[in-house]
Amino acid sequence: MMERGIIQVSNDGKNWETIENFEFGNLINDPTPRLHYFKKQVSARYIQIKATTIAGNKKTLAIAELDFWEK
Repeated sequence: MMERGIIQVSNDGKNWETIENFEFGNLINDPTPRLHYFKKQVSARYIQIKATTIAGNKKTLAIAELDFWEK
């Protein structure tokens, strides 16, 4: 479970821009699905998510599902 991370976007898949950091909090005691709302509108062809903290100080993580909605 990804506790903290960085969201980056790119239009060419080579040059990445960090748009936001996020924190989901106490996932060990409350593993319910989390939502992150962007602070501003984002337009990009690619989205990259990098974990900076994995819950429980684990070395690996798995993501079951990611959804992105258009406004």
